[in-house]
Amino acid sequence: MDIGKDNNDKVVITANELKKMIRNNEEDKIDEIDIVTTATCGIMSGTMAVFHIPVADSGTFRKAEKIYLNGIEGYVGPCPNEYLGSVDAVVYGTNYTGEYGGGFLFKDLVSGKDIEIVVESEGKTYKKTLSLDDMPTAKMIGTRMAFKNYVAITNLSDESIKTIFHRRRLKKGEASFSGCGEINPLQNMKCDEKELFGKKVLLNGAEGIILGYGTRHSQNKPNIMISADMHNMDAYYLGGFITSAGVEVFNTIAIPVEVNEKNKEYLKTLDEDIELPLTNIIGRAPVGTGRYSEVWKDAELRPNVNIYRCRNCDTCIAEQLCPTKAIKRIPHLGGRRLPNENCFGCGVCVEACPYGIYQMKRNSILNIPLTCRQSDRERALKLAKDLKRRIEKGEFKL
Repeated sequence: MDIGKDNNDKVVITANELKKMIRNNEEDKIDEIDIVTTATCGIMSGTMAVFHIPVADSGTFRKAEKIYLNGIEGYVGPCPNEYLGSVDAVVYGTNYTGEYGGGFLFKDLVSGKDIEIVVESEGKTYKKTLSLDDMPTAKMIGTRMAFKNYVAITNLSDESIKTIFHRRRLKKGEASFSGCGEINPLQNMKCDEKELFGKKVLLNGAEGIILGYGTRHSQNKPNIMISADMHNMDAYYLGGFITSAGVEVFNTIAIPVEVNEKNKEYLKTLDEDIELPLTNIIGRAPVGTGRYSEVWKDAELRPNVNIYRCRNCDTCIAEQLCPTKAIKRIPHLGGRRLPNENCFGCGVCVEACPYGIYQMKRNSILNIPLTCRQSDRERALKLAKDLKRRIEKGEFKL
């Protein structure tokens, strides 16, 4: 294990490294550690972005009445910016047109892509093509992020159900779940709003701050509100996630946790200690309670791909059903499809391809097979490592 020290000689390790120590009966070494970098990645519906967008020359229009970014509706205001030719707007991560949602829009912007802005004002339409660099203000605000894990969902009815908890309709005898378990930041600390407020974090790779508890926060299901500048984000860590009931948005968060008496017992928590309630999609009636060890222990984080099974179908079902649009045709491989770095590890492709191109161990919850994951440990582990590196190099000041 690589235990590093930052420029203040603090010992820094990742949550994953700490959990390995505990499993190796080296729990007593926790007293030698100062900071543990924790992280989570998953669908976070309460995500929005606040933009200041220059659209036209001053005096071109009085004030915007409606605004669309790549066809996704935003909400103008509250500042009218009268006769300035610019617009303040809020865009929700869950707004969408077709299968293109706010999460995909945010990813495109952070990737440096140009987007089309359409403004309506007093019966006239104004258009402009801009990139994120052209927008002086682009702040992401998560109204409820980093839930201290969540629930698993199943379907006990005989009919398949349209739901935000699965890419396709959830069939009887299937389950999906959210939560990164033992590496989740709020699983590893005492959640005190006074101490959380103003704390520095990484949101999608950008330095941000915690604004306090988030909406729907409770003692049993804590979550936090976070803000960060989109100009500094890494597109790998965010994006859209298509479900059978609309388009969602995912984010990745990393938080440094101080090893002190308040946090120490939380930091020792393992997946097998963390309950994962299973509920029926209709009415949210409890079915039973499993553990995060059931869903994550030895699970594969990405699909194994046997490209030689590919029949190069005119219509690739796996490509159509990929929630993050990660499966793309590769010209130099004869047009066969492969997942790119946008893969979320959800596992939907396994059932989607009739020729068995995609294989992945996805585990089960209370013996019900998991056919969709809505949290991504691979991204979370990567950002936790990056935060550790930044602390060690003095790039992230504690």
